[in-house]
Amino acid sequence: MPTRRRLLVLAALAAPLPLAAGLGWLVFGFVPLRAAVVGPFAASAQTPAQAHRAAAPAPAWPMFGASPARTRFVPSDLRPPFRLVYTIPGGGLIEMPPAVAEGRLVFGTHEGDVVAARASDGALAWVRRLGRCIASSPAVHAGVVYIGWSGAASCVRGKDERGGLVALSLATGEVLWRFNPGNVESSPAVAGGVLYFAAFRSRSESRVFALRLRPPRRVLWSYPIASKVASSPSLAGRTLVVSAYDRYLYGLDARSGALRWRTTAFSSDDEAQLLLGVRSLVTRRSWREGGFYATPTVGYRRVYAGVIDGVFSAFDVRTGAHRWSRKLEGSIYGSAALWKEKVYVGTTEGVFYALSARDGSVVWRRDLGGAVLGSPTVTNGRVWIATTARRTYVLDARTGEVEWVFGDGRYSPLVVVGDRAYVVGKGRVYALENARRGPAFSRSSRPASDRDDRRALGWRPERLTG
Repeated sequence: MPTRRRLLVLAALAAPLPLAAGLGWLVFGFVPLRAAVVGPFAASAQTPAQAHRAAAPAPAWPMFGASPARTRFVPSDLRPPFRLVYTIPGGGLIEMPPAVAEGRLVFGTHEGDVVAARASDGALAWVRRLGRCIASSPAVHAGVVYIGWSGAASCVRGKDERGGLVALSLATGEVLWRFNPGNVESSPAVAGGVLYFAAFRSRSESRVFALRLRPPRRVLWSYPIASKVASSPSLAGRTLVVSAYDRYLYGLDARSGALRWRTTAFSSDDEAQLLLGVRSLVTRRSWREGGFYATPTVGYRRVYAGVIDGVFSAFDVRTGAHRWSRKLEGSIYGSAALWKEKVYVGTTEGVFYALSARDGSVVWRRDLGGAVLGSPTVTNGRVWIATTARRTYVLDARTGEVEWVFGDGRYSPLVVVGDRAYVVGKGRVYALENARRGPAFSRSSRPASDRDDRRALGWRPERLTG
């Protein structure tokens, strides 16, 4: 016999409109979470500062999140107001932030360009026209740029199985090699001479790859996941954490690819899975697409990540044990930033949160008036975040008070290297510094058009085939 909850769900699906509306809360408002497990909080273990120092001992932001742990924290002396140093045109929408390393700033666009500029003065070094949708950040390592693509440019034509990863010369933009395992929206991580990333061929077929970069270059291992994986892998010690659309996190051995644990914040009983499936089917047109788009963030021996369903959770990085969850207003697409035992994350409802990393309690919240789809960055006691209302905010990380507003932005807001802040606009990157002398820089006017940026870049005809 079906349980009472299952009968209610079936009734909601088949009922007339008034009754269906009355039962709608069961599908969309009910959150079937697992019980939280009390566990130790290791405040001294893998702090954001330690993660950054381990990944980039010299001033650099070599990959998405600044380090393989994706903590999105960098120490600096940056504080508003700022002065504009230079602007780099993108020629199209920049969804993910650049990598800055080895004297170069590199990013990809929805129009299929990979753009590299000198970090010192913003002068364009090269533009490589791939003709593929780029919705990920590059990783820079030992003179090579690694970046993924998925489907044809300009990211609005749908995706097929012809995505992949390409390696480009950091000096010239020359294509060194390419690998075509499927769509790569995952931003690669590099650690110990190994490149980690994920690729998907469909909503039910993905693989996580570990690719050895030193000669002879080869795939060390790959792990299959029967779901879509668009997020980026995060690394803590020997544990590689990957999040998937099926609402599960996977903890893999970084050396062998063996599964160490699989975990979720949601109850696994049949009734809960039915509710979650119906919710995904109605809102996403797929039975299992309400899960993780966001990249996990690792610190304090915990993994922090939110799902499209709007639930943000913490898990033990060694065992996968569910520590706590909190339902936030709206959906969660961006990864979180960590600082001073707080977790910073935004939602599609335009609400930005600072949560306790220990127990998930709300430290403060701020309504920003535009959807938050990207990931924040914390530096010098301030948290930066952009919204779809074309604004980038600098907030006091302790209180949430607004300190500065910049009139451009859309997704991920900031990359920090040394005394420079690289702010990501809709179609360009701004280099800012502290305004020690002269008038402070503010930008309230709308940026130049993407067409003007493409003209400035001088698009090349080369296309990546295969």
